[in-house]
Amino acid sequence: MPQAPWAAVLEALAGTADGLTVSELAERLATHRGVVSRTLSTLIALDYVRANAAARRYTLGPSLVALAFRFADMTGFPGVCQPVLQDLADATGELVQLAVAERHRVLFIAKAEGREQRIRMASLVGQTPPLHATAAGKLYLASLPEDEALEIAAGAGLRSFTRRTITTLARLRRELRAVRRRGFATVEEELFDGAGAVGVPIRLARQGGRVVGAVVLSGPTFRLPAARKRESVPLLLTAADRMSRLWPLHAPEDVSAAAVWNRR
Repeated sequence: MPQAPWAAVLEALAGTADGLTVSELAERLATHRGVVSRTLSTLIALDYVRANAAARRYTLGPSLVALAFRFADMTGFPGVCQPVLQDLADATGELVQLAVAERHRVLFIAKAEGREQRIRMASLVGQTPPLHATAAGKLYLASLPEDEALEIAAGAGLRSFTRRTITTLARLRRELRAVRRRGFATVEEELFDGAGAVGVPIRLARQGGRVVGAVVLSGPTFRLPAARKRESVPLLLTAADRMSRLWPLHAPEDVSAAAVWNRR
């Protein structure tokens, strides 16, 4: 289903701190200026967008920001989840991020930094990165029926980000099967050169073991080789289990993230 104009405008504005003009929005969204102008008028009336008349630029408005904070406060994100992320970051010394899965995408919503690292990784918080090139995205796709997962990936486009990005459906099919078999996903310089990641799914038993998110550990490849990725999986599974208990529809007390995955 094509994205609604208001949603496309809000997402575009969320990606810039300085705001955008009508022309810039129309170019980014590949649509007519008239459509953008009418959409902006509606969003301004709702106080979801603020207009800077002098600069002729538009930014997200305070009401929308307030809604986001209200949702975060009600669901416990990121505050309630932050101690879990920080414990994992302290134990590994690396960047830990929390992703949620919804509407065929993953959104990174919280992070914790490892201490005393001279080279730090850039976080993806606030972004919806490509499914085929991230550990969280692979975990989400692997949780779906294979044909559906490949259709979603093909629809989004298997864009190449580095020489190691998966860009064919055949390779992606093999990768997703490996993720299902192992119970965790890895990325090796597939989104950024010199960066790797390993992630495990957050599953809710009360929703039939549905994948609702992922806990992902990221770091430079020289600090996070394949062996260390595998060694980190038990710590990640523990964090995912704790997350599942904090989720709005959390898993029962006697079900761990690893057990839910293994019952698939």
